[in-house]
Amino acid sequence: MNVREFGKAGMFRGRAFWAPKGGAGVEEYEDAFSVSESSAPFRTAVADGATEAAFARRWARLLADGFAERGPAVLANELPALQEKWRASVEARAETLPWYAAEKAAAGAFAALLGLEVAPEPDRAKPDRAKPGGGTWRAVSVGDANVFHLRGGAWLRAWPREKAADFGSRPALVPSRSDADVPVARRAEGRFQPGDAFVLATDAAAAWLLRCETSAPGAPPDPTRALTWDDEDAFAEAVRAARNEGALDNDDTTVAVIQA
Repeated sequence: MNVREFGKAGMFRGRAFWAPKGGAGVEEYEDAFSVSESSAPFRTAVADGATEAAFARRWARLLADGFAERGPAVLANELPALQEKWRASVEARAETLPWYAAEKAAAGAFAALLGLEVAPEPDRAKPDRAKPGGGTWRAVSVGDANVFHLRGGAWLRAWPREKAADFGSRPALVPSRSDADVPVARRAEGRFQPGDAFVLATDAAAAWLLRCETSAPGAPPDPTRALTWDDEDAFAEAVRAARNEGALDNDDTTVAVIQA
């Protein structure tokens, strides 16, 4: 289990939690998380490399970092450059791979991507400053990661999936090969207020957050539970308990919490 804090000095702050699937080592973790270093707009992304592909972890990392640096335009304008980076990194290792691994690498890698960009409302009287209020957010998605918009202890929106049952086994994914078809990205936008929070989660974690926390009939899902994880131990215990109960699939688990 791992945790990273970010943005303490800026308008947005948060934590990213991640854990490999049970029984796997950190080196087998194939999700990725990235956050921009600039304060406005603030960008963060999670990506989930497809387990059956070779070098999926590297591809997920390139996509997450690409969104953090370039924002939503990365899938439209920067994807060929990222694909070339992946190809070059794989070719550099090709001679050391057994033949079956080389064949798998030649088929390319695939990953889901969910990126969020949040920006404070500019102060027109002072263009170099932000108004002391909320602002706008934009999200882009290919695949089955999710973002949750939370306010006042309740969730306003889950996107692009609203129910745990919406998660399937064959989501659209971003390919690392330049000759492969690229799925059309889904996009969403909205406004946020001071004190709002956003939770980004890869597929297993997102489905978990959309499942009922109790077995009581009609109990609503509670994505706000992510706000209760104060440290690595709290997250680790929540993951352990949920996996034991069957509420969380045994998969790489990544959750990023951003607070305005």
